[in-house]
Amino acid sequence: MDIQKKPLKILHTSDIHLGAYDKKSGRFSNEKKMLQEAHFIKIIDLGIEHDVDAFLIPGDLFDNARVDNETLELFANQIKRLGVPTIVSPGNHDHVGPGSVYDRIDLFAIADNLFVMRNESGEPIIIDELSLKIWGKAHTEELPDFRPFSNPPERAYDGWYICMGHGHYIHPNALQRHSFHISCKEILELNCDYVALGHWEQFTRVEGGDKAVAAYSGAPESLAYESGIGGRVLIVNLHPQNGVTLSAVSINGEPVINHKDIPYLYADKEYEYTAN
Repeated sequence: MDIQKKPLKILHTSDIHLGAYDKKSGRFSNEKKMLQEAHFIKIIDLGIEHDVDAFLIPGDLFDNARVDNETLELFANQIKRLGVPTIVSPGNHDHVGPGSVYDRIDLFAIADNLFVMRNESGEPIIIDELSLKIWGKAHTEELPDFRPFSNPPERAYDGWYICMGHGHYIHPNALQRHSFHISCKEILELNCDYVALGHWEQFTRVEGGDKAVAAYSGAPESLAYESGIGGRVLIVNLHPQNGVTLSAVSINGEPVINHKDIPYLYADKEYEYTAN
């Protein structure tokens, strides 16, 4: 049976680091904790305001595995309030495996619209009512050479296909000592419509060929508190005729930045791609 693509609107954010200022974090600050949680609630408000169909969080949703139970419950209750499929691909701070933050309480009993990827080799999530397939890998902190997009599966889907990854895109000025490399060639090989990236606090589009739009959402709030980086989320518009376009929406009421005005990084053409 043919799958018909329909217009969709996706909310994309990452590197929220909920719990960074909780009591066991080592940098407890009730003031910063309250502000961070207010920013997360604002993200959910924006999702409702923009009537999004799904919510993507490619990594570092939580800062560590020691966050307060109240932080976990706040997250789950806000996802329940949003009420749309919410997909998390864990990053290096909120990795899966022994002692994972996602095993602390039953988040899914609170928010049955929540999906957390668990497979380090990648796994698909298909949301039939949206004609949407999402693929990504989970960080485990057990693979020092982990690459979010190595060895991808065939697309094998006629509807919308989104890939999620938490890692470091290699551009001409990239510091290659950083872990979790993502190359332009890997993005090309995904053969998807949109690539939702996490790991950077600055929002930017990146080169990924003609087939897919690829972008970092940036962080809604930078942990480098005075940096001025962050403060936005991405609204991803998927349209069968018009393709994929982005809007960078402020959580503080600043003007929206449209697709063509979002910063763009070209790939490092000299980078040597090595598959795992």
